Amino acid sequence: MLRIILLSSLLFCFALSSQAQTDSTRTGGMASNPELTPQAGPVLGAEELARQPWFYSIDEAMRQPEQVYKLSLEDRKLKRFPREITRFPNLQVLNLSNNKLKDLPPYIAELPNLQILILHHNKLRSLPEEMKQLKHLEQLYLGWNKFMEVPAWVGGLSRLRRLDVAFNAMTLYEVDLLRARLPRCEVTH
Repeated sequence: MLRIILLSSLLFCFALSSQAQTDSTRTGGMASNPELTPQAGPVLGAEELARQPWFYSIDEAMRQPEQVYKLSLEDRKLKRFPREITRFPNLQVLNLSNNKLKDLPPYIAELPNLQILILHHNKLRSLPEEMKQLKHLEQLYLGWNKFMEVPAWVGGLSRLRRLDVAFNAMTLYEVDLLRARLPRCEVTH
């Protein structure tokens, strides 16, 4: 009887695994069932985050997605935000500087633990409103892009402590508006 129960349990687990692989294949590698999608762990403090290793390629990071806290894809000539980045549930620091990004996709909001986002030296003109869901975002680097303004909803990012908008097409008036919306944030221009 025990063997039958064990065998049934194994078959059930195998069926679940096969279904997850089928779902993953059908959705471009992303599991469509939220129960099978990796859940984000806790947000790390500054000291613990500093001890985490950097990953420098998506292929390298995909080998251990749950261990990816810091990812740098700097100087890759990227023209689009790689969807694969959302497979790293614990990602807290993302460096996409010195690329050719013109926009960010709404699914950037699927990085709930993101604390530091480095986007300087791209071709960005706007930010998707979905980014307001990044409740842990503390530092946002937008320098050397093509921003004429930063959306008002950025003022709702209550943990934001540093916002760099240097060398954009923003007027001093726009920068002053940002400072008024973010009184606890250092805004550099």
